[in-house]
Amino acid sequence: MTRSPSRAATGAPPHAQYDEALRSGILREATRRLRDSAPEKLGLRPLAASQGTSTTAIYTMFGGKTGLLAAVADEADRMLAEALREALRHDSVETDMRSLCRAYRGWALDNQGLYALVVSEPVRSPRVDADRADADRRDPQRRDPQWREPLLEIVDALVDEGIFRAADVHEAATAIWASLHGVVSLELSVWRDSPSAEQYFETQLAAVLRSWSAGGARRTPAGMVG
Repeated sequence: MTRSPSRAATGAPPHAQYDEALRSGILREATRRLRDSAPEKLGLRPLAASQGTSTTAIYTMFGGKTGLLAAVADEADRMLAEALREALRHDSVETDMRSLCRAYRGWALDNQGLYALVVSEPVRSPRVDADRADADRRDPQRRDPQWREPLLEIVDALVDEGIFRAADVHEAATAIWASLHGVVSLELSVWRDSPSAEQYFETQLAAVLRSWSAGGARRTPAGMVG
């Protein structure tokens, strides 16, 4: 049986072993560890050891901890977007709006550490090229996270169907998100163990949706507050 020459014999660089499988493994494990933990608690050495490698691999493939956190934030963004889309049943746009908002809360409660990465100031990988960074500065909407897309679509449909009052869709979606984020953040930091936490959320959700209805406080669509 002919044996393959060693890396030393072929002159292959040490990082040649850092393939996509290893990168995916590191990212998957980092995402798992950050599900309920703050970024500062993520140790690179134990993370690398769990994948049978060294921290050199993380620096080679991600550019260090900042680059790794940026990759985790992107993955968390994708996960939240997927959770929001899975909540949509398309029975009615009003029902979908409520379902999406509740799915947002549920994902945040189940993934507190990742949620903090998703909603905080975007973590920038040190490897982002200058052209992309410049393009982001010129067009901030390029940086819209994936999870905002289903929210924007639902708000757009509500405005289009006359259920929400006429408004700029981005501004309306941002205002609604700000309210959701506020009550969810309070639950995570203050009300986590309160038996009334869910009711606080539902009360806030009903108030927010009612405030955007085409008839304002005088019109309360049954589908928007149930």
